[in-house]
Formats: sequence, C-alpha cells, structure tokens
Amino acid sequence: MSRLIHLSFVLALLACLTGPISANPIDDDRERLNQLLSNPEPADDAELLRNTQEAIALYKKHASRTLPGHQVELDLDRDIRAFETEHLTVDGLPIQGGVWDLIKRGADKVPDEVKDQAKELAKTTAKVLFNKLTEYLKKKISGEDAEKKDT
Repeated sequence: MSRLIHLSFVLALLACLTGPISANPIDDDRERLNQLLSNPEPADDAELLRNTQEAIALYKKHASRTLPGHQVELDLDRDIRAFETEHLTVDGLPIQGGVWDLIKRGADKVPDEVKDQAKELAKTTAKVLFNKLTEYLKKKISGEDAEKKDT
C-alpha cells in the first residue's frame, strides 16, 4: 500500500513539473513586449501608466545582465528614477493621504490650463520613456536570444 501512495506522489509531482510552465523566460518577456507594442496608443492614462511600469519591470530584469556604465543604461536609469518619483504608486494605485492631501488642496488653486499642460507633459514623458524602454528591450532581448542560440 505504501508503494502505491509513494508512486502516486511521484506521478503527481511529475505532472506538476511538466505542466504549462515556460522553460524560456526570454520568450515570455519577448511575448509580453510584443503585447505592449501591439497597442501603441493606450486607451487612457491609466493604461499608459500601467504599460510604462511593465516596460520598466522588463527593463530592470534585463538591464542587470549588462556591464555597468553603458551610457544608454545610465540615461534610462535616470529617466526611470525621474518617472518613478513623479508617479509614486502603491500596488498600482496612486498614493493617498498625508502630504499628498496638502498638495492636492494646493493644486485646487492652480488654473485648469496649467493642470492640463502638466497632464500633457506627464503623458508625453511617459510615452517617451515607454518608447525608449521598448526600443532598448527589443535589442536586448533579441541579443540575448541570439547569444543563447550560439552557445
């Protein structure tokens, strides 16, 4: 009886291990990048922010594989830090309460024209960063895939 139980556990483990787990994370990242690129004009600001944050996550995953000090990576790192400071989120939602409430109250006194210009600037910044990141990732992911095939 114990052999039967042992065999069933081994079979269950094998079934779990051979399930739909991707063996090549670079292919998964390439697929996610293609999904992001398939929608160049997001429907709304939230989708643009979400896509940019996903591109940043992909960048952080792949940029760590290069030697430090490349100018392209340094520029992207600086742009990402600036973007993340301007778009602070917790679990994908904007921060609420605290100092931000004071800032929001002060923002109520700002003319609508200035708010609209700031919003457009933020969207433009996000789009530029998104485009830079996706171009970098296309080259980076393709390069890693070519290196793997050579070895």
